[in-house]
Amino acid sequence: MSSERTSNDLGREPEPRHVVLATTLRDAISRGEFSPGERLPPERELADRFNASRTTVRLALSALKSQGLIGSGQGQGTYVRKARPIRVMAMDQDRRARRAENHAATFNSEIARQGRIGRQNILSVAPEPASAEVARWLRIAEGTPVLARRRVMLVDDDPYQLGDSYYLNELVKNTAIAEAAPVEEGVLTVLERVHGKPISYYIDELSFRMPTPEEATTLRLDPGVCVVRAVRIAYDSEDTPIEAFDQLLAGDKHILVYEVSGE
Repeated sequence: MSSERTSNDLGREPEPRHVVLATTLRDAISRGEFSPGERLPPERELADRFNASRTTVRLALSALKSQGLIGSGQGQGTYVRKARPIRVMAMDQDRRARRAENHAATFNSEIARQGRIGRQNILSVAPEPASAEVARWLRIAEGTPVLARRRVMLVDDDPYQLGDSYYLNELVKNTAIAEAAPVEEGVLTVLERVHGKPISYYIDELSFRMPTPEEATTLRLDPGVCVVRAVRIAYDSEDTPIEAFDQLLAGDKHILVYEVSGE
């Protein structure tokens, strides 16, 4: 197998050798031949094992890094990334009954259910003019004062999410929501009380992209790991939006679970 291109099927364009090797290594990781956190053999050993050139090995490892399967660091060599995703019951976590059951911040309680420790690091809580995007979400004029709560959600002290919530500043400025501290009874409970109407439903907008360098640093993402942007708008029974929650989720740290009725 000294050729730099191989073909598995007659009639198909042969694949570059490094692509074949990357697939072989990826399959080995999937089968558990290399465990999460385990160091991969050195390049020279991989080259000997697979009868490949060092250049081919480097290209294959680069491909796996770009896919987020392996990482490397000073003194760490090349290793299989440890992925410990949390399960997010996306359709369930903000329901009133679930909030009443939790009696605490929803994120922290849901993480505790999975035997892990969740907490929020509040970055800032301050009024600001509504951007065009926030104005669209809340159906207000651009530049209208809104209160923005920005935070990082951590699991076992590892950053998993960035979360920015927006509210009409006039509505929440004299509440616990406007304080740079956790809201013990839950933000949504306070919001329903000051609004005078319960939340009737939510609409989610999901999109997928690669992170900015700043986002990748904050969420401690390895190269090739994408992010999921999940914007959840809360509405009352009269279809008035009262909260816009803009989340950025590390793509390799979450499993989003949606229950869909068959009716």
